[in-house]
Amino acid sequence: MNTFDKEKLERFFNEETGKEDAGFIQKLFTDETRKNELQSYLSHKWNGFFDHSDIPERDLSPVLNKIHFRINMDQHQKEKRPLYKLRKFYYRAAAVLLLPLLFAGAISFFRHQAAKSYDQVAWAEIHSTMGSRVSFNLPDGTKGWLNSGSTLKYALNFQESRRVILEGEAYFDVKPDKSHPFYVRTPDVQIRVLGTTFNLRAYPDDKTVETTLLTGMLEIQTLSEAGTDPQTVVLKPNQKATFQKSTDYLSIGEKQTIPEKIESTKAVLVSRDIDTVPIVAWKNHKLVFVNEPFESLLVKMERWYDAEITLLDTPRNNLNYTGIFEKETVEQALRALKVANPDFSYSINKNKINVSFKNKPGV
Repeated sequence: MNTFDKEKLERFFNEETGKEDAGFIQKLFTDETRKNELQSYLSHKWNGFFDHSDIPERDLSPVLNKIHFRINMDQHQKEKRPLYKLRKFYYRAAAVLLLPLLFAGAISFFRHQAAKSYDQVAWAEIHSTMGSRVSFNLPDGTKGWLNSGSTLKYALNFQESRRVILEGEAYFDVKPDKSHPFYVRTPDVQIRVLGTTFNLRAYPDDKTVETTLLTGMLEIQTLSEAGTDPQTVVLKPNQKATFQKSTDYLSIGEKQTIPEKIESTKAVLVSRDIDTVPIVAWKNHKLVFVNEPFESLLVKMERWYDAEITLLDTPRNNLNYTGIFEKETVEQALRALKVANPDFSYSINKNKINVSFKNKPGV
């Protein structure tokens, strides 16, 4: 690769690319004949990062976001091209950067058909693998973090329609734009904001969807496949809304008493004046838990450490834990739990962990 080409690539990585350079970057990443020299350059670039002590804090996902967003927008406007060419195009560009991005979470792109107002929209996808946390920057200037095992999809016509779909947990710092509301959709709720910082946890296998507002204001609307009337809740700072997937109830208050059955509504419980620090600590690489039930703590540890934890038996007494895991390994974390409860025991085989309790008779 000649010096002139390297200078263009350097400008691209330093976010100084002009229109002329952008065209060169697009051609370079889709030219099969230059694949080897491009891989060599990127490998050299990646290896250079290890000369810095701050390598754990480096995140290359915005680089690939930028490459693919520009490429996808260009391809999306050229609807006459066959779909197979578009897919082949994605695979070529993604393959070049796959190795370095394994450290930050893989990012892939695809076309997706969603329901209702999301029909006929092309989507880009950002993924955070188990055990990792990934920062992201959306085309409108909105930024945030994806927690372990999470996926964020955003519309390629993002400047016109600020819509994203979340599976998992994310922290959003939404850039204000009164003319274009920002929408986050999950299978159970849709969130509408203009300019806000908030945390949304919506893992498919969790029993609840939790939305925590730090600044600004947001509106939560329940979604129903059965066609029932949606319920809407407006959150203010330091409030948390919890959507109960298995119940039919909507209430606002600190102490919640859920009736056995209420027809035609979905459950959103709102807690006021909460401490938001433990909820968003994960984006600062800290697993903070306050009065956490033991079984839900194990679920969080599975995602945090990318481990498969099996509870062989349950304790006779309800156990709640409070603490912080930051730089601890999974074994160190389990050892800390054992110190807190001597009846707790565990065994580790690679990423598979069995935990149990020595329940004393009559306890």
